[in-house]
Amino acid sequence: MTDWSKPTTCPQVFVESTSAQELRAQRVWRFVVVLWLTWIFFASFLWYRQYADAARICLVVSAVTLFTNVLCLRDRNFRRVMNLNLAFSGIGLFAVAISDPAMHGTMLFYPVSILVASQLLGVRAALSWFVVNLLGFSAFFLFVYGVDQSIYTSRFDELVLVLGVAACVYLCCQQGEEYYRQRTESLIQLSEDLRVKSDTLEALATTDALTGLINRFQFQERLKAVVSEAVDGSKPAALFLIDMDGFKEINDTLGHPVGDEALVQIGARLTEEFGERSEVARFGGDEFCIITAGIKDATEAELIAERICELLTHRYVLENEEFPLGASVGYAICPDHTTSDKDLLAYADTAMFHAKENRLGYSCYEREMTERLVEYRTVQEKLSQALAQNEFFLVYQPQVNLETGKVIGVEALLRWRNDGEVIPPYRFIHLLERSREILPVSNWIIRESCRQLAIWDKQGYDVEISINVSALQFNDVSFLPCIIDSVNEFGIEPGRLDFEITEGLLIDDVNEAVAKLNKIKELGSSISIDDFGTGYSSLSYLRQFPLDRLKIDRAFVKDIPDADDGVIASSIIVLAKSLGLKVLAEGVETVDQLNFLKHHDCDEYQGYYMSQPAPPDEVTAFFTKSPSHVEHETLL
Repeated sequence: MTDWSKPTTCPQVFVESTSAQELRAQRVWRFVVVLWLTWIFFASFLWYRQYADAARICLVVSAVTLFTNVLCLRDRNFRRVMNLNLAFSGIGLFAVAISDPAMHGTMLFYPVSILVASQLLGVRAALSWFVVNLLGFSAFFLFVYGVDQSIYTSRFDELVLVLGVAACVYLCCQQGEEYYRQRTESLIQLSEDLRVKSDTLEALATTDALTGLINRFQFQERLKAVVSEAVDGSKPAALFLIDMDGFKEINDTLGHPVGDEALVQIGARLTEEFGERSEVARFGGDEFCIITAGIKDATEAELIAERICELLTHRYVLENEEFPLGASVGYAICPDHTTSDKDLLAYADTAMFHAKENRLGYSCYEREMTERLVEYRTVQEKLSQALAQNEFFLVYQPQVNLETGKVIGVEALLRWRNDGEVIPPYRFIHLLERSREILPVSNWIIRESCRQLAIWDKQGYDVEISINVSALQFNDVSFLPCIIDSVNEFGIEPGRLDFEITEGLLIDDVNEAVAKLNKIKELGSSISIDDFGTGYSSLSYLRQFPLDRLKIDRAFVKDIPDADDGVIASSIIVLAKSLGLKVLAEGVETVDQLNFLKHHDCDEYQGYYMSQPAPPDEVTAFFTKSPSHVEHETLL
């Protein structure tokens, strides 16, 4: 922007600008130059036609006009410029007209008004002005001399012509000045409106509307620049990718407005802590990114990651609601890990996934993580098609009554066969839960267990089937309908089904859990607490639940009697008995373990001592047929 407090020279006003004052200065300068050149042109023309006095007058007028115009324009007095040009045009025309009796060529100065009009109003207006001038002068001559008389101009006539042309110039200048003033103001306003809209669109394109941080697109542009500087200037940069743990539950339970307010708080904290030195962006959903240039070494990057976790991992209070949130942070360093901005982002994402998967808080990228991530995604992709391709199957592990030694039931366990390999549960169960594929698979397990139970019923085997229930399945609306539909489809007794629930699943919402468990009990099925002792159940909670059995986790059985002499296992048995519950011990593999459990009045067990999990046709070897079915076979 030009500083109008200082004198302005000619070259300054030709600079592109959106200021109305500057644009007006540019236009007036062009007008002065055109008018000056016009006087020079007519001086040359008149000199060529040997009107020496008239030519000199034109030169003098052009020089005086230019000098006075420059003085006026230095002071930004545009009105004086227009008036001076009007006066000098009239004086010049009058002087030329009286310089020689033969100067009927005053008519040659018609182009002066036309040039001015074309400069100020445009070509069409100039043509219209030419017609007006021509008609005016023609009418004047016709009125004075008539049609038949020869045209002869006196000195008075010349003066009238001069004044006529001067009036044309004046009117042209006045109208042109107003026209261009309005037009300039309109253009300035239009330019300002477009600038504001452009700024708005740019803000929408580069800024996250919720948090005010830069968005994913703009952050990637900044990341490219930082990586380029890190590679060229040997100044390492660290990229931190942040994912909030537990955020989905806030949206699901408290609503999206509360979740949005939490995101605003998170963005504000990150900006306040790291905004001066780093670029902070919202990457989408509950993911945030920070790029820090010029870090000293990997130790500094680790300290930043640790600080991010400390800053974001605590309880939040919004709209009278309190809830916990955590953060998983993955980071990668340029150029230590890569010199590509795309790879840097991918590596930080891989490290973040590793931190979240292993509940580490934060994690720095390592080459091995990529291999594990590729394996995970490969397995995940195969898992998504496994159910449709009938790759899942169930095996069953016998559950034995310790007093009678008879198999009273089995636990249904999921297995996956892919490309001829049977993949163990620990490699894919957690992937099913993460992708929520566990829901259709769990419904399939219930239906398949009921189908198998119906087959064993026809074969005369009186056994129960225990089915593991995941947290997602327990909270899903289709859980109870799936049980009812499967029981009705295969015509089995609901009392032959036992559902194994983990401790942690029940504590999340006690009232809702009790209500759902009561509905299962109303069907006639039994309920067991699986892996008891490894969770965080409260004894007061256990009394509220309609339970039938506690299952002692194998961790408390495997070292009997070498380690603690089974103190924990015996205590669980006493607790269960006091609550009126049955007890089943898992992972029994030796005679000593079996005798210990018998001695402490444990009701049931399962484990490799009896059998490892086996297919349906093999596990029936451990079953005992019901007496009624044996008698029926004998009669046949």
